[in-house]
Amino acid sequence: MNKKQLLQSFQELKNEIDKLRSKHIVQGLKDKFISEKKMLEKKIEKTVVEEMKKAKKFMTEQKKELNKIQKKVEAAVSKKAKPSTKKVVSKKATKKTVTKATKKKAN
Repeated sequence: MNKKQLLQSFQELKNEIDKLRSKHIVQGLKDKFISEKKMLEKKIEKTVVEEMKKAKKFMTEQKKELNKIQKKVEAAVSKKAKPSTKKVVSKKATKKTVTKATKKKAN
């Protein structure tokens, strides 16, 4: 083997080593990206779960408030509605008794 052949074989080896290094670097970067992606997904999932819990808590509080308001409104409506229905019922009842009494006298 002469000097040129040795240099050429060394150059080829050097090129192959560089290719392998670049592949290794790329693989290392790929692994880092994958691990970073997994970490971010976990953080996002944790944040979403926390926000969902907060939203559910808020919704239950709002439902309680609405129920309280609804009870107050129903109580107010029932108070206003009761006196007017009593008057109508009492007028009808007196009319019926009057008509019954007049029929009995007529017989």
